[in-house]
Amino acid sequence: MKNQTKLKDKPTHEEIYEKLSSLLNIKFKVQLKDSPIVFENFLQVKDVVSENENYVILFRSEKEILKFKDRNEFIANFISFIDIRIREFNEEFEDLQNFESRSMGIKYDENEVYMRHESIGHGTFKLNQIRNKLINLK
Repeated sequence: MKNQTKLKDKPTHEEIYEKLSSLLNIKFKVQLKDSPIVFENFLQVKDVVSENENYVILFRSEKEILKFKDRNEFIANFISFIDIRIREFNEEFEDLQNFESRSMGIKYDENEVYMRHESIGHGTFKLNQIRNKLINLK
């Protein structure tokens, strides 16, 4: 019988946060809770040609990645990532407002629109909390 090595399941969002927090000595767990940011994976990547090493965070349901070398670069890049997400929420909110004003009698699910408003508002609030915490860590 061959020795089968079982690959560890993907790390959880919480495990990734704990590793990131201990590695960079950054704490933002309270702000991250119930936010639209969910970590999918946390990697250390080495460029074979240049031999440069970076850390990479993959986000669940996002196409973006966050690449950084150290604490300062993480903070700067994560703030930029959050700024982009906030802009996207603001654009989605504007689209939702425009849709409601242009619907002129067209039936739509008011409850769904209300829930989307709530989700956008809460997501923006949580992202701003994380952003402010990171700015204070600089």
